[in-house]
Amino acid sequence: MTRIIGVVSGKGGVGKTTIVSNLGALLAQEGKDVAVVDANITGANLGLHYGLISYPISIHDVMKNNASITDAVYKHSSGVDIIPASLSFEDVLETTPKNIKEGLKSLNKDIILVDAATGLDRETLNAIEMCDELILVTHPELPTISDALRTKTIAKKYNKKILGIVLNRVTGKDALKKDNISSFFELPVIGVIPEDHIIRKSIEAKNPIVLRHPDHKISSEFKKIAYNILGKKFKAKSGILEMVVNAIRNDVNFLVESYKLK
Repeated sequence: MTRIIGVVSGKGGVGKTTIVSNLGALLAQEGKDVAVVDANITGANLGLHYGLISYPISIHDVMKNNASITDAVYKHSSGVDIIPASLSFEDVLETTPKNIKEGLKSLNKDIILVDAATGLDRETLNAIEMCDELILVTHPELPTISDALRTKTIAKKYNKKILGIVLNRVTGKDALKKDNISSFFELPVIGVIPEDHIIRKSIEAKNPIVLRHPDHKISSEFKKIAYNILGKKFKAKSGILEMVVNAIRNDVNFLVESYKLK
């Protein structure tokens, strides 16, 4: 059964597209048949995050009934299927948002991630309608949180399940902490992505950071979110200090057991 999961926010610039592109690659690595959809039909850029620049058919053509959903699917080397939106300004002007949920379901994917538009206009509501579940993305700052709360309210009116919150572009100066935000939204925080120039470098390289730098700490944070989606427990790789502590602990346990045997 296909799960259609929307990545939404209340404000632009929070990093939804970056989160969708990285989660898509990770879920494919976990053996899932994954598609990512650019439902931001007036501000398309999801395809660019994967290096997809030129393509003859887009989600705009599907919404205008000029093409089928399968015609708009492009395979990425990571295993992710991309359904991009058009970069043409004319397509933006000529396209009315349309619910294509049944078409997406017909692809028979395990998981489809929808990169939703920002705000609370028809374009965003259409993206929310497509989805079964949602992930809410926000910065840990009051104005952005306020906008995200409005999005949560809309999602509840549409009876959509919200998997949790992703805090993106977090810095050490942010006063609002993870636990406070979780309590405020009454939702779990399933990921905390720090602000780091390496993400921008990956975007410029048109290659998600989880593929370009799979062992980076930020890739581990993305993996936590992917594992949460899959209902799996994530265990980070042990650092040097943790490895030393575990080695000492094992030695102590061995000595204790040896003493008991005597």
